[in-house]
Amino acid sequence: MAPKWLSCGTAALLLLVHVAPVATQTCGGIPGIPGSHGPNGSDGAKGEKGDAGESGQPVRGQKGGAGLRGPPGRPGMKGDVGLPGANGVPGKLGEKGRPFLSSGQVNPFFSRKRLIPQIPEVDTNIEFNREISSDLDQQFQGVTLTNGTFACVVKGVYFFSYHVSARSRVCLKLLKGADVHMTLCDISDGFLVTSGSAVLELEVGDTVALQATRYNSLTSQSSTSHTFTGFLVFSTA
Repeated sequence: MAPKWLSCGTAALLLLVHVAPVATQTCGGIPGIPGSHGPNGSDGAKGEKGDAGESGQPVRGQKGGAGLRGPPGRPGMKGDVGLPGANGVPGKLGEKGRPFLSSGQVNPFFSRKRLIPQIPEVDTNIEFNREISSDLDQQFQGVTLTNGTFACVVKGVYFFSYHVSARSRVCLKLLKGADVHMTLCDISDGFLVTSGSAVLELEVGDTVALQATRYNSLTSQSSTSHTFTGFLVFSTA
């Protein structure tokens, strides 16, 4: 048998004849496993300082477009009270108002007393036949009540009141037209003096009167203790 080295040499020679030269291999062995990385090397010596660079100039770009409008912010704190402003320009004069009563119109008020000895009949308008102040001029005495009835001649709101005396009890009703607007009663162990009042809105032609009910003991003497008063508060015409 030929020596092992001779066989390897012959094989190598034949290979060199047919192909280009290649790196020499160890004949017959297999590559080994790569070794692990070695430790980091130590830092080298500090190098020399480099040359200074050129000084840079800041470059400013073009102005951008306006962004979208943001949402409203929260209300701020209340500020201090400002100084009073200057007086405004005076306004135009208003139109002249209408007279309260037209010339020659009857004054829409009355205040009268009853000087009739008979006791008022039940469910009948109580008659008040005299002025309380007869010494005043006619224009201050008001209107006369026909059969105890006030007739409205000026549309508006009116105030009415009465004042009567009685023994032990009294009960009167205030009528607007044929309707009972209200009934007012009072009672006492002995002699009594009582009064009542109401505010009514009247149209031209409406009537107002007082009537006695059957629950009465009105006095019959002639005196100023039975009175009836009414007047216009304001016109609604």
